[in-house]
Amino acid sequence: MESTSQEGDARLATLCTRLGRLWSEQDVDVWDEAAPAEMLAECQLILVGKVLSNPSINFQAFQNTLKRAWRNDKVDITQREEGLYAFKFKSATEKQRLLDNNQWLFSNHLVIVKPWIPNTPLHCYDFTTCALWVQVFGLPLERCIEEMISKIVQNIGNVQEVKIEGREGMTLRAGRARVELNLQEPLKPGKLIRLEGRNIWLDFRYERLSHYCYSCGVIGHHAMYCKTIPYDEMKLDGKDNFSYGQWLRVEVREHSSF
Repeated sequence: MESTSQEGDARLATLCTRLGRLWSEQDVDVWDEAAPAEMLAECQLILVGKVLSNPSINFQAFQNTLKRAWRNDKVDITQREEGLYAFKFKSATEKQRLLDNNQWLFSNHLVIVKPWIPNTPLHCYDFTTCALWVQVFGLPLERCIEEMISKIVQNIGNVQEVKIEGREGMTLRAGRARVELNLQEPLKPGKLIRLEGRNIWLDFRYERLSHYCYSCGVIGHHAMYCKTIPYDEMKLDGKDNFSYGQWLRVEVREHSSF
C-alpha cells in the first residue's frame, strides 16, 4: 500500500507541474470529512460492472438477461458512464452471492463486476482481472487431488478455490480451480508436467468462456479483429495455424492440438 501511495503522490506532483500557473498544490481542497452514513450504507450494497470490449448493447435486454441469470428481479441496474453499470442489491447476502460466482455473460460478452471502493471514481475501477473456473484434463487418476490441481494452475493467476468433483466412491474424478486471471494476457491452453520421468501435457478448459481471440488468446475480441497478430499472418499453406481453438471451452469434448 505504501508504494501505491507514493505513486499517487508522484502523479499529483506531475499534474501540478504540468498545469503550471493554472494550478498549484495550494489550490487543492482537502476534505477529510466522512461521507454521510446513509450513503456509505447504500454503497455497501452496490457492485460496479463493465461489459468487456464495451459493445453497443440494448440496455433493457441487458437488464432482463442479468436479472434472469441472477434470479433476482429486485436488483436495481443503472448505466452510470459509458460502458459502466451500477448494481444495487437489497441485502449484503444477495450482493455477496453474485461476487462468489463472479462469471457472467451477456450475448457471449464477459460481464465483470467489482465491489464498491470508497473514494474511487467509477472510471478508476480496475476491470483487467476476473475469476474464471478452469478445469484440468489429462491428469492421471491417482494424481487428481486438490494440492496437485492448485500447483498446476498457480502460474496462470491467483488461485482462489479448488474443487475435486466426482461421484462418491469412484476413482474417476475431475479437478477444477477458480483462478483470478489477468484479462490483458493470453489464455493459457495448458501445461507440460513431468511425472516420474514421463512428460504429460495437461489441457486447460475454461467454464462459461466468452468471446476470445484464436490468434493472440486474449478475451474480448475475435481473430479477424486482432491487432496483435493479424488474421492473415496465421494462415500457412492454406491451413490455419492457430495456437488457440474451441477446445479451450469446457463444453467442447475435444483434445487440443498440443
